[in-house]
Amino acid sequence: MDVAIIDYYANHGKSFLHKAKAFWKIIFTAMIIASIIITNDFYLLLGIYIALVTIAVWTKLPVTKILTIAAYPAIFALIFALASWNGSWLRAGVIMLKALSAALTMVILIVTTPYPDIFNVIRPIVPKIISEGLFVTYRSVFILLELTDDLIKGLKVRGGITRRKYINNVKNFSSGIGLLLVRGFDFSEKFYGVMNVRGYGGKISSDNTKTSISRNDVIALIIGILIFAVSLGAVIEKSLLEFSVYILVFSAVALVISSIYVLFDT
Repeated sequence: MDVAIIDYYANHGKSFLHKAKAFWKIIFTAMIIASIIITNDFYLLLGIYIALVTIAVWTKLPVTKILTIAAYPAIFALIFALASWNGSWLRAGVIMLKALSAALTMVILIVTTPYPDIFNVIRPIVPKIISEGLFVTYRSVFILLELTDDLIKGLKVRGGITRRKYINNVKNFSSGIGLLLVRGFDFSEKFYGVMNVRGYGGKISSDNTKTSISRNDVIALIIGILIFAVSLGAVIEKSLLEFSVYILVFSAVALVISSIYVLFDT
């Protein structure tokens, strides 16, 4: 996973989300996350996920790559779903969709917003050490994921991971994780040194810190409010869940129409 690609997407995109201010995009993201948390209906969650895919299409970025990045948490969600299995496929689906939808929401935020803008928004409301720690963690996570991907490829090429030799595979992968941990510590020291050389003094500067509202901000807010309103309405009035299939169909139709429009527009 190339961090430079994510930074390129965030800084050079031309969609309405790219033009919206970071403050309002974080509000939009918070509303979507809240919707995912309070929703426990499979079809409604699937509708929300498809709606998020539609928003990813609107960004005019490589949707496949965005979905791939957002799919990483599905591995842990699958483990949790299997561990809490009660015989219901719908419940397992809810667990998976919650993880996928939340991850996709955050990925949409980071591929449409330069990271200094994000951390400048959250700095006034959290302690300095937390905001700076999140900044370093944000960069490190993607780099460590890329190192993990390289590790797996290296093990496969050298015969460290082979079919039907599960015990050896676990041993080799465990050794690789140990090496990855050492490289992680080495990376953190180099990263700190590079930041100091480039003049980092405990503060991340950004010019995009305004909270005035524009048309693009309004569009993002309306989408967030609509999704949250549907989820909240379904929680308050359970009878509305009968219409969750229609919401799913509407989301699917919107995705198809948006995909066709973006395809011909480019």
